Amino acid sequence: MNERLTRRTRALALAGACALALGAAPDRSVEDLPAAVAALRLDGAQTLLWREGLALERRESFVESNQRYERLAAAHPESAFLAWHVARNHWRQGERLPIDAKAERRAAFTRSLEWAERSLARDANCGECVLWVVVSRGRLATTVGVVESVPVVAPMAELIDRGIALQPTTRDNEWNTTLGNLYYAASAFYRVAPEWPGVQLLIGTRGNKDRALDYIERAIAISPMRLDYHLEHGVILTCIGHERSDADALERGRRELTATRGMPHLLGTDAVDQKNADILLASPELACGYQRDGFVELRGAKRAGLF
Repeated sequence: MNERLTRRTRALALAGACALALGAAPDRSVEDLPAAVAALRLDGAQTLLWREGLALERRESFVESNQRYERLAAAHPESAFLAWHVARNHWRQGERLPIDAKAERRAAFTRSLEWAERSLARDANCGECVLWVVVSRGRLATTVGVVESVPVVAPMAELIDRGIALQPTTRDNEWNTTLGNLYYAASAFYRVAPEWPGVQLLIGTRGNKDRALDYIERAIAISPMRLDYHLEHGVILTCIGHERSDADALERGRRELTATRGMPHLLGTDAVDQKNADILLASPELACGYQRDGFVELRGAKRAGLF
C-alpha cells in the first residue's frame, strides 16, 4: 500500500514537473488576486484581463496594459481600485514621453487626472486615488503654462493633507509605496510654490522649503533606495542653501546630488534624473524651481496682473 502511494506520488510529481517544463501555467485561484480585485468576483475572462494588464504594466507597456484595465473598469464602474490603476498608467506613459512632446504629454496627464478624479469620486477615503489626483495635477501644471496652471494647482495643498491623513498602506514592492510617493509629491509642491503671501489667495497655501524638506526625509525613511527621492532631497537642500546663503545646506545638497550618480535604476526616469543632478550640480541656482519637465512656479502670475 505504502509503496503504491509512493509510486503514485512520484508519478504526480513527475507529471507536474513535465507540465512546468512544457510551459504550462500552474492553476492560480482567486486567492492570489488583490483583495479589491477579488471582491469584484471577476469571471474567467475578466480575471485573464487583470492578469494580462498587470503583467504588461510591470513590463512598462502602459498603453497595452490600459487596454485591459479600461475594459475591466467599464465592466465595474464602481471600482476605485481599477480607476486609479488606469490613472497611474496614463501618468507613467506621459512621464516617459519626450519633454518636447507637449501636446501628447498634456493629453496623457489630462486622461490621468480624469481617471484619478473618477476613482476618488468612487471612494473618498482612497489614499491611492488622492495620490494620482495630486501627481496628475502637478504634471499637468507643468505642461499648460504658468498662468493656466493656477486653477490646476489650487486644490493641491488640501489634497496633499487629505492623502497623508489617510496614511495609505499600498506597497507595490520594497521601494514603491503610496505614502512615500505622497510625501515626495508634497515635497516638490512646497519647494516649487512661491513663498510670497499673495499666492495664498490663489492656491490656498504658499511655498515652504522647511516643510518640503521634512516631507522628502519622510519619503526617504520609507524607501531609502529611491534615486528620485534622493535627487529631490539634494534639490531642496541646494535650494535652501542658495536662497539663505547656507553653506552647510549647500554642501549637504551637493553630496546628495552627487550620490545619485551611483545609485541603481528602479524607474524608467532614473537616467533622466541622474542627468538633471549633473545640471543642478553645475547650476545650483536652478534648484528652487526644478521639475523634471518644467516649472510649476506661479511667479508669472504677477506679471499677468493677477496681483
